[in-house]
Amino acid sequence: MNTKYLLPAFAAILLACSCRQNTDPKTEQSAVTKTVSEFYRSFEEEDINLMSELMAHDESMLSFGTSIADLHNSWAEWKENHIAQFEAIDEANINSKNLHVYVSQTGSVAWFADVTDWTLVVQKETVQMNDIRITGVLEKRDNIWKIVQIHASVPQP
Repeated sequence: MNTKYLLPAFAAILLACSCRQNTDPKTEQSAVTKTVSEFYRSFEEEDINLMSELMAHDESMLSFGTSIADLHNSWAEWKENHIAQFEAIDEANINSKNLHVYVSQTGSVAWFADVTDWTLVVQKETVQMNDIRITGVLEKRDNIWKIVQIHASVPQP
């Protein structure tokens, strides 16, 4: 066995292994939780620019809203729909009641599930919707968590 290549090969393997980015699950969970909270805030404040910063702009993005017609096949569709929603809603409050956040072992993908209560004011009428279920998937891109999939549903009695 030729040992003159063994030491450089071993050194290269050690170097490659040491370059692997270690992620702290608690830190990543906290960052994802913050992103989800900021997403809720973007809806409450009708801030499409903040929402845009938090979400991926992939044309393959697929998301479902609370009504049967709320199927978005891209960021452009999502944006158009939410600008229309912002025009119709006078005030919104989203109360997170049971947020669970999970991060993959690699630290590059995360998902969440939450149960929320929504209070909306539409044409001076208050609409209360309880136990809205929201789920989503985030991907870490350029060290920033981006929402790549989201789904909201209203439980049926």
